[in-house]
Amino acid sequence: MKAARFYDRNDIRIEDIPEPELKPGTVAIDVAWCGICGTDLHEYLEGPIFVPPEGHPHPISGESAPVTMGHEFSGTNHQPRRGRL
Repeated sequence: MKAARFYDRNDIRIEDIPEPELKPGTVAIDVAWCGICGTDLHEYLEGPIFVPPEGHPHPISGESAPVTMGHEFSGTNHQPRRGRL
């Protein structure tokens, strides 16, 4: 799948990455539309602000740059599941 990956200030790359593993309690979304928010824009122009630099992982998530950006999207449920999430 394609993803916008933040590496550093003024360095976002569109890359092919593996689809994330579908974990219990989650759903897969076929993204129809995606945008950027103000935080993403500030991260690109002035960051890293919230994204931990490469080699300095976040203490809770363990993630550091490069990270996949974007959280403002809409789409359809790709793998409907029965039961509770």
